[in-house]
Amino acid sequence: MAGDKQAFHGIVKHFERPLFGFLGRMGLSQSHAEEIAQETFLRAWSKLGEYRPEVAQFSTWLFTIARNLALHELSRAASQRESTIGEDLDQVICGRPKPPDELVKAQQRRLVQAALLELSPTDRSALALAYIKDLDLTTIARIEGRTMGVIKTRLHRARKRLRQLLEMCDE
Repeated sequence: MAGDKQAFHGIVKHFERPLFGFLGRMGLSQSHAEEIAQETFLRAWSKLGEYRPEVAQFSTWLFTIARNLALHELSRAASQRESTIGEDLDQVICGRPKPPDELVKAQQRRLVQAALLELSPTDRSALALAYIKDLDLTTIARIEGRTMGVIKTRLHRARKRLRQLLEMCDE
């Protein structure tokens, strides 16, 4: 059992950064992303016996768990009208003075985050998965439970809409 825990610790270390990146791109605050990542790993650990390597890679299975938890959290938050934008505003305003380039980067992150939140959760999910290293369209389609054609269309539509939203900010 100790060997299993050690091996799973290695899995957590390997996937925690890409998982946090995915959850952040889904529009979750850092605290919600941490909670969902932890829940994802707990569910993966408790359901490890249900994982079937002949059906999907481990990463596909893990990100499917994370996606489902994230979509549930986003729908719950939407029904309560929570806003995850601006949580890092205190980090920009408070504390030590920030150099102009850091302020510009922080503003750009907030604009991108706000634009991402304008996308539907399913478009946001596909887009977020597309920017995770080592995930190809076939894997994304498995995680999303859609065909590769649907994912290509969704990604094209999401990128186009995101570009439009960001261009509106430049005007």
